[in-house]
Amino acid sequence: HYYITNNLRMRVKSCPGKCSKVILLLVNIVIFLVGGGLLGLGIYYHLDGGLYDNVFKLYDVITVPVVMMFLGSLFITISFFAIVGALCEVVIMLKIYMSIVAIVLVFEVILMAVCVAMRGAVEKKAVLVIHNLMGHYGDKDSDDLSIITKTIDETQVWLSCCGLGGAADWGNATLAAYWAGKYHTDASNIFPLPASCCTDREADSCQYDSSDEQTVHFTLGCTEAFDTFVEDNVTYITVGGIVMIVLQVFILISALKIRFELSSKYDCDDYVGGNDMEITSL
Repeated sequence: HYYITNNLRMRVKSCPGKCSKVILLLVNIVIFLVGGGLLGLGIYYHLDGGLYDNVFKLYDVITVPVVMMFLGSLFITISFFAIVGALCEVVIMLKIYMSIVAIVLVFEVILMAVCVAMRGAVEKKAVLVIHNLMGHYGDKDSDDLSIITKTIDETQVWLSCCGLGGAADWGNATLAAYWAGKYHTDASNIFPLPASCCTDREADSCQYDSSDEQTVHFTLGCTEAFDTFVEDNVTYITVGGIVMIVLQVFILISALKIRFELSSKYDCDDYVGGNDMEITSL
């Protein structure tokens, strides 16, 4: 009896090919782990409900858990094709991987262009979302994990701002429904502000003061403060976006290098030795 066996061996032998293979594997292993984390958190928060399903949502369908599960599944799928394709040297899987990455890359470029062209509309939508978040600030029922509260606090401390348009927003029942309903129950112009609005970092809270001379709390609204931050750092933001695109192009080139080397090796094997098939006898 005879058994026909394939002589299995690594077909990527050149130094650039091996380096491309290692880079592709390492990058996509990280992406795979990140995708798994996003998918797991998305499932957890979707089952848990509460904040993410009830506050962060668009058209009652697109919620944060849904977005997290989608991105997690996308990351896992993309990295799966790359890992298996590079590790097992399967050309078709590398082709699928490169196609998906190319589509994602084009989508990112289009998205960046749309955001720049429709900056005003994007800012208005972001302001509406933040309005919704401010209404749940400090509310343990809707913000049971204090994620909204901590996020707003960290933002106000980071940008040295208070409220969206100014400190008076925290006394507005329309913008800050829970906070104003709890601490600004009368018609007076005196009410406490969140500690993150106070210039004194050790203070637990401070009173709103409408005078121009006051130094107790920040007066600049976070919308204006963020616009200023973007304008001051537009170069760094642009460079960061370009670096991300270049990194993806580099990964795409690495996959392309492996794919071409494997394709040329297969062609050579088919022409010279019939895929290096050996006949062994028992």
